[in-house]
Amino acid sequence: MKVEIDLAYLKKFNLSVDQFIILKLIYLKEFSDIKEFYGVKQAVSIRNALCFTPFVLSDENVKFTETLLSKEKVEKLLMIRSEDINFWEFYVCYPMKVGTRILRAASNDAKLAEKHQKKYLREIKTVEQHELAVKSIKSFVAKKKQENSLEYLPMMETVMNNNLWEQWEVFIGEITKGGKEWNNERI
Repeated sequence: MKVEIDLAYLKKFNLSVDQFIILKLIYLKEFSDIKEFYGVKQAVSIRNALCFTPFVLSDENVKFTETLLSKEKVEKLLMIRSEDINFWEFYVCYPMKVGTRILRAASNDAKLAEKHQKKYLREIKTVEQHELAVKSIKSFVAKKKQENSLEYLPMMETVMNNNLWEQWEVFIGEITKGGKEWNNERI
């Protein structure tokens, strides 16, 4: 996992690097990573120091995995604008199934879809990044459709793990149909 930290931002909120990372991992519900990086005792100690900040709403007696965060304040700290970023707009641009191969979850209630959403929101922080990702995935799928090679699409898990939409930006505006771009057309 890659974590970018603006030290001036931490100073503004009077947080340590470890507190920032713990908040981010709790927000993402990545408890196994917390345990691996910090161990239970150290993680609990860091979380407990946050109990008296605006970010953590629960007290020290709450089970670590049930830590209640102020979603609004933590998203501001992490610079996540999830209310403006519609993951499902991105997700439905990718085929659910090609032939007999299932490429992504069919329902947004599926655990796999929720896992993909976490990964996406971990990487996409701005509306501009989101819009570029949507254009990229639409363009890539359109190119594969034009080449009649949809069966070679990678699984969504691979797309999410490798942020493939970043590589697919080169396809934006490349696909044409009768002189018109396909990018705004649903495939």
